[in-house]
Amino acid sequence: MIEKMIEQSEFPSIAIVLVNLNSYEDTLLCIESLQTITYPNIEIILVDNGSKDYSGTRLLEKFPCVTYLRSDENLGFTGGNNLGIDYALKSGCKHILLLNNDTTVTPGFLEPLVDRLETDPKIAAVGGKIYYAPSARNGSTNILWYAGSYRKWHSGFSHYGVDKQDQGDFDIAAEVPYACGCLMLMRGDTIRQIGSLSNEYFIYWEEADWCERAREAGYVSFYEPKSVINHNFKSSNLGKETPFHNYLQFRNAFIFSSKHHRGLRRVQFLLFYPVLALYRLIQDLRFNNTRGAKAIVWGIFDYFRGYRGKCGLRERGLLKQ
Repeated sequence: MIEKMIEQSEFPSIAIVLVNLNSYEDTLLCIESLQTITYPNIEIILVDNGSKDYSGTRLLEKFPCVTYLRSDENLGFTGGNNLGIDYALKSGCKHILLLNNDTTVTPGFLEPLVDRLETDPKIAAVGGKIYYAPSARNGSTNILWYAGSYRKWHSGFSHYGVDKQDQGDFDIAAEVPYACGCLMLMRGDTIRQIGSLSNEYFIYWEEADWCERAREAGYVSFYEPKSVINHNFKSSNLGKETPFHNYLQFRNAFIFSSKHHRGLRRVQFLLFYPVLALYRLIQDLRFNNTRGAKAIVWGIFDYFRGYRGKCGLRERGLLKQ
């Protein structure tokens, strides 16, 4: 026992926050994979985010070693993670890892993230290389979902490497505009300085917002390819996105721009982001996805109405609970 305590003290304490919403099977596989990791000083915090199917209590019964937090309502990705973040900081964890519950990790995924974060006090967040889970790509392996990020011409963001077979083209660590919230190790002291995720977003753009706030405070974000996980993400084809996705993606883009874009970049966004919105709307109409097309318009309109967070989702019939 003494040897184990000495070994753990050599590693910064990491709280791994998982948010579960009616997703027993996904979260089960994620926690099972976390039980294989080699990093010795972790606390798994399971946030049951208003689940109605008792998946949270079932997971606690199966994994009594996890720290279990419960919200009676769906607080979104932002609010659910913030519950875990707040608890972790109060309990003394040094850094916080946000990890999507529909991921599975490799045994050594955490050490490279921690090593990168610890090398430079000006790094606020580090993300790793994320593959599609084979089950999400008809059994294909090493298909990239995230290999770093970059700004696009319309002042939005995108991932490097999406849908490409990994052939070593994305194996160099680099500074990036933001680390993806699917796998993001956040410096605890930076969270204390600038706050946690903004509940204005509910989901989508929240990690870009946090990394941008960190950048404005003098920090940077990093991509570390030595950290590898799989993401069971089944993306929709262009023109077939859900109304929920379209509403929040476009509303939240305008929220982000109003907070962080100044001067030429603000002008660029106001000129070109509506062009992207129009293009996406036309694609939805081509595929008879009329609710998806309407949701783009609703999202932008509701931004100007001052709607933030969950506000507007129930009114538009986009949130069941």
